[in-house]
Amino acid sequence: MALKPHIIHVVGHTEADHAATAADVIEACKMATRVIENALKGAPDMTQDTAVQQRVSDLTAEAIVTLRAIRELAPATVADPLSDAATLAKAVQVGILDAPQLRNNPFAKGTIQTRILNGACCAVNEEGQALTEAERLAGLF
Repeated sequence: MALKPHIIHVVGHTEADHAATAADVIEACKMATRVIENALKGAPDMTQDTAVQQRVSDLTAEAIVTLRAIRELAPATVADPLSDAATLAKAVQVGILDAPQLRNNPFAKGTIQTRILNGACCAVNEEGQALTEAERLAGLF
């Protein structure tokens, strides 16, 4: 709840047993509402933690690098590369937008390696050392 989401996806507690009925969905939503209320009343504000603030800053800076790389792929005639299907497809093909789960996908690079380091999911090199987004992208071109 620290992220203050605008939408909550409720998974019914019955889904492992049967498709949720209307009553099941209502009950699950009531339980989720109660959990949210409990979380918001008295839970520490994790967003005030300096480590969390630093991670937000780091992720924002890395995202800017990724977005810049995607924009640079597009021809000058493309008004908005970030909403252009051809540009985004090329970003997946060349590995700007990549994930380990894309390995063996014929439309994606699928070569990125990741590890959890100090609680953060990071792209890593062959030795398992964290890469900045600029370093990772430099290895693609």
